[in-house]
This record gives sequence, structure tokens and C-alpha cells, in this order.
Amino acid sequence: MAPSASSALVNIAEDAELRLVRLLAESSQSVRANFVQDCEACIVHSDASQLMKTILNEQGAIAALVSLGDEAVSAISLLAALLDRIKNEDTSGLVKQLADSIQQASAGNASRCMSLLAALYNMRADPTEKVALLVKMIQLGSSQEPSLLAAQGSVLGKWVDGNTLPTMLDEWNVPSGGRRELYRAAAEGATSPDAKQRFTLLLVETYAEGEVDSDALASSQQAAIGAIRDPVSLFVNQRDILALPAIRGLQKKSASLLSLLTVFQEGKLEDYHSFIKANGGEKVLTQWGLSPEECIRHMRVLSLCSLAAEHEEIPYSVVTETLQTEASEVEKWVIAAVSSGLLSAKMDQVQEKVIVERCVVRKFDMDQWKALQSRLNVWKQNVSGILEAYKESLQQQQQQQE
Repeated sequence: MAPSASSALVNIAEDAELRLVRLLAESSQSVRANFVQDCEACIVHSDASQLMKTILNEQGAIAALVSLGDEAVSAISLLAALLDRIKNEDTSGLVKQLADSIQQASAGNASRCMSLLAALYNMRADPTEKVALLVKMIQLGSSQEPSLLAAQGSVLGKWVDGNTLPTMLDEWNVPSGGRRELYRAAAEGATSPDAKQRFTLLLVETYAEGEVDSDALASSQQAAIGAIRDPVSLFVNQRDILALPAIRGLQKKSASLLSLLTVFQEGKLEDYHSFIKANGGEKVLTQWGLSPEECIRHMRVLSLCSLAAEHEEIPYSVVTETLQTEASEVEKWVIAAVSSGLLSAKMDQVQEKVIVERCVVRKFDMDQWKALQSRLNVWKQNVSGILEAYKESLQQQQQQQE
């Protein structure tokens, strides 16, 4: 006597697949009459691929699966095991079809859909399939329930992190091209400006020479505007932005934006004012949604950092001239730069000078290498002098003892 359908779905049961098929048929009123019979034929012939396709093509069966409650995860586990049994066939298309069917059957219940997709994600090992599932989960969360992408209290939010995600993809050996859709989905679904900019940068970084298309240029424009709007928060991540092929491609699409980005990456306040004057005034910023006041504020902080990288001690008068501000505001801008984390310095109010302890380097090319070489040579000479003095002191002590 054939076993009857049971809600006890256990992977190790010999007839687990048959139990699942019958349970799906009994839980739905919309499956076709031959559904169970067709599935049984596949099971008899050990045709895992055809069995999977038969179940997936029966939308009523997937709807029944989603409605199983707590046992839906067990059902997903059985289907994942079935996928593992498919040989000599790319299963990524079947995984995508399963994910699409789950989402369609879970319409209106984003949390339910997300939990089932997450279960499927955890049961797959192929990097391409896992990336595709992450994309779908991110898009689902951003469009229906953004709280599912929150970093705190959400497993998906912890995965979709600007540092965690690239590391994970590196471990999976996912090529640059295979990351683009995921980074784009993460950028579009980001719940904070910093996260959006971080993933947009990661997306732009995936384009090599010869791969820069219209999508790459559109993303590059967003990354450039983001780097200008806030050049401080993601300073380290954005420091090499001008070297990216997709960013350099803006020379043809938006040369003025690339010029302004160059000013924010390498220039000082006077360069910013020169750009504004050459491009018809501050109205040039409106096309990119940039605030003139914020741009000037950031450029003053960045200009002070450039000064600090050039000099160990900076007279207040030089700060006043470079930042184009009043002498009474020098200390305010030094505090702002220190608060940004880009500069560590002290102020000598008596001698009216800024004493630099540490500062980020905004630009590092041949001139900076030469400056570093010069400082190392001076350090080498100073150390040699100390060692010579030490040797002479030792010789004098030995002579006195004799």
C-alpha cells in the first residue's frame, strides 16, 4: 500500500520527495490532475531535473509550499537537495525560477518570502546562485520592507555591508562582472547615504578598461557626485577614485563634473573658486544637486589637510590666506579638520601656528614620493649622527676606565 501524504517532511526518508509532492497536491486546489502522477514518474526514473521542473511549472504547488507554515523551510530543504542531485546541467536557472515562484506566491508577505529565500540561499553552494538570491532578497527588502536591510537586527543587513560583502565575494572567487548586479541592488536599496555611496563605488570599481558602457558612466556620475557631496566620511574609500577607468570615462560625458571631482580630490579652495568662475558661477552646481555652502565648507577642511601634508608647522596667516577666511576663524577650521578625523594637530595660540602631528595625504604621486625620500634621507642622517655620537661616548668611557 502506497504511503499517504504526510506533513512530516524529513530529508532522510526514502519517500520524502513523494510525500512532498502529495502534500503539495493536497494543500492546493489549483494543481492539475496529473501533477502527482507526472512527479511519481520522475521519481521512479530518478529524473531529478524533470521532477524539479514539473514542480516549478505548477504554480499552485509552489503556492501550497509557501502556505505550509513552519514546514515550508523543510520543503525548501527537500527541493535544494533535489537540485544537488541534478548532474550535467546548470541549476542556476532552476534556482532563479524557484526564487521567482516563491516571491510570486508570497505576494504581500515580504517577511515570509524573505525567510524562504534566505533558507534557499543557505542551502546553495554555487556562488552564482547565491549572488542571484542575494540580489533578489535585497530588491525585495528595498521595495517592500526596508527594515529587512537594516544593519541592526537583520541577518540580511549584516550580509549587505560595505566591508563584509566584498570579502565574502572574494572568498567565493566571484569575478568583477559577476558582482555588478549585486552591488547595484545594494546601492539602490541602501538605507543611508554612506552605504549608498560605498556600494556605488564598489560597482564602479568592477569596470575595467574596455568595459565602460552607458551603465558604467551613469554609476560613475552618481559616485562622483557622492564623493563631492561628502568627501570626508568615505575619504579612504574615495581616495583613488580618479584612477578608476569608469570615472575617467566621464571626460566624454561630463567633463565639468570630472574637473570638479579632481578639485575635491587634489585641489585647494582657490582651485574650487577658479572652477566656479570658469563654469558660469555657482549655478553649475545645481545640476548635480550640490550645495555651494557645503562645497566651500568641505574645501576649506580639505585645503587645510593639504597644508598640513606640506608643512609640519603652519602659521595662522597662511591658514587665513589659503582658506580665505578671517584670522579669528582659524581655530574653528582646525577643530573642524581634527573632528573629521583627517588631521591631528595642536594650536600654539601664543606663536599663532598650527603644529601638525598627523594628516591624511590627499594626493600621492611622484612629487610625494620625492618628498618622502627627502624626509627619509634626513631621518637616516639624523640616526647616523646619533649612532656616531653613541660610539664616541662608548670609546671615551672605555678610555677613562683604562
